[in-house]
Amino acid sequence: MRYVDFFEKAKEKEITNIQITEKEIKRSSCEVINGKLGDFQQNQETNYQIKAEYLQKTVQVKSNYLAEDILDLICMKAQATDSSYEDDYLEKKENILKEDLPNVEIHEEVKRLKELDSIRIEKEINQLRTMFEESASRTRIVNSNGVDISTNSHFSEFVVEAILEENGETSSYDRMILTTNKQEIPFEEFTANVMDMLLFQKKKEKLETKKYPIILDSYVAGNILSHLIGMTSKENIRNKVSCLGNKLGKKIFHEKVTIVEDPLNEKLPGKRLFDDEGTNTSYKEIVQNGVLKNYLYNIKESKLEEKESTGNGYQGIDVRNMYLLGGEKTKEELWMDMKDGLYITDYMGSSGSAINQINGNISLQVFGYVIQNGKIVSGFVPCVMTTTIFELLENVEEIGNDLTFTNLCCGSPSIYIKDISIAS
Repeated sequence: MRYVDFFEKAKEKEITNIQITEKEIKRSSCEVINGKLGDFQQNQETNYQIKAEYLQKTVQVKSNYLAEDILDLICMKAQATDSSYEDDYLEKKENILKEDLPNVEIHEEVKRLKELDSIRIEKEINQLRTMFEESASRTRIVNSNGVDISTNSHFSEFVVEAILEENGETSSYDRMILTTNKQEIPFEEFTANVMDMLLFQKKKEKLETKKYPIILDSYVAGNILSHLIGMTSKENIRNKVSCLGNKLGKKIFHEKVTIVEDPLNEKLPGKRLFDDEGTNTSYKEIVQNGVLKNYLYNIKESKLEEKESTGNGYQGIDVRNMYLLGGEKTKEELWMDMKDGLYITDYMGSSGSAINQINGNISLQVFGYVIQNGKIVSGFVPCVMTTTIFELLENVEEIGNDLTFTNLCCGSPSIYIKDISIAS
């Protein structure tokens, strides 16, 4: 159904306001195992999130189509709810012309992935699994007030997983690149590096239980920092399920720690001109030199405090392109500065019980490598890192220059941290 017809039907049913967030995605992906194509997919999908006001109540529904029965569902849902919540609907917003999504053609990348198997054979690795995906998406908001705006994003993802079987034991190592420019992906170099890291795991040292200087790999650091999204969500602050309540304007981390959200940056994968509620996004400092500067609001939370939304309404409160500002040194230079310590490249236990948003406690089973004299000498037997988000980011010594994103929300460079408890 056309939007104009959908809105006309809504008016006939006395729905006073209606707004549609349309999401269209084009995606092509492939998987290659030991030089052979294991999977290839191309798909395109469109879905809708609709919010509407009926009987002075705002309700929301999700659908993959637009038809009159969706309007009937809205009316039934409003009649059944006891909530009197009223939302905002965009008005007088400058329209942004809808642009066609680009084609996501990956046949050349399939060929390159197949050719990477020669590196596996050279390094005597049992299995090499590579995956490439290119995705283009558009978020469009149209409503009964005449608003019609859209924002596009386009990125590619390259994943390498290497597996080694030796003496009855299996070891694996994987890494990914998420980028807005697939021409810049160093396929061969990146794959060779993943295999080299795997080979260091042939020898694993059992660690002594004590405090160690550590370097969090950029992937691990980004995943840990992503928990700050929930901690700075104003909804969680209001519900007293965040350890950062009453800490606005206070120093919570080391002064070297500045965490920003940069959704307008076209070079980063999570680019958005506005959030899913139509609020303009903007560059903001969430933590500045260790001081908590901003909480994150969507429209609902902003109305409760009579403030403006911060542009973080994504079916709840979320971010795009949040990251820790980096320094000037490579991760190898951070190894040299640390001299002796641990390089942590992975962890298990990413649930709330492992990184607790209510009290900030962290308890993770970690994996990685032993660094001696600034170089990797072996892997280590998995152990447990116990700390808090406050101790972890207060003990920062240096921050690397290798900013890495593993999703559209959050990224980080590698981080050199002193005196963190590791239990064998």
